[in-house]
Amino acid sequence: IGLYHGLDLPEKIGISEGVMSQYETEIFAMFVTSMGSLAVLAAVFFAGDSIASEFEHKTGYILFNNPVKRSTIVIGKYLACLIATSVILIIGFIISGISIMGFYGEIPFGILGSLGMGAMLACSVIGISFAFSSYLNGGMGATIATILFFMVISPIISSSLAYAGYSPWFMLDRAADAMVSTYGVPLDVMAGGFGGGPMGGMTEASSDTSLSFLALTAYAIISFVISLILTERREVT
Repeated sequence: IGLYHGLDLPEKIGISEGVMSQYETEIFAMFVTSMGSLAVLAAVFFAGDSIASEFEHKTGYILFNNPVKRSTIVIGKYLACLIATSVILIIGFIISGISIMGFYGEIPFGILGSLGMGAMLACSVIGISFAFSSYLNGGMGATIATILFFMVISPIISSSLAYAGYSPWFMLDRAADAMVSTYGVPLDVMAGGFGGGPMGGMTEASSDTSLSFLALTAYAIISFVISLILTERREVT
């Protein structure tokens, strides 16, 4: 919030006055609620060693011998991570909402959609983290693998597909960036327009919030099912 107004970021990145006059509140909201990285980091650090630690520290000898299904334990761990991550997200959005109201006297309706997208992103990242955690031996490895997948591998694949003329709408990073598309601001007019090429293709891929939400849902469900299967088949050694 301080950087946005203190450095006059809209002008610095080249957003035209016409766009600002039409979407001033929404653009500020996009900046202060674009907390995809927060959702990812919170989810990863809560979930990275949730399953791997049971095998790494041999606590699974005690836990898995109880008359409780492994799937029940995994589901409980998942819900605990999701609740903790959601609390962080909600607090962040409450602070953002207060700041938007303080500066502009209104809160755009799109903030609810952005929160929903952020929550589904958290579900996806927790599921992916659980999948890595159920396969790898160490919690640190699962944490690093998840961060690399979201922040390195997925963007590389997205940009490569965009360069080749394909829409990377199904990539995790593109679906995550749809958090800022819920405010109704055309992403291609931001910063004077991205034009063609990979930036235009990547921006277009993040513009459809419904499609991005479905993509995030698919990531969440598939990765969590994989974690359940791997945990059921894995032995404590």
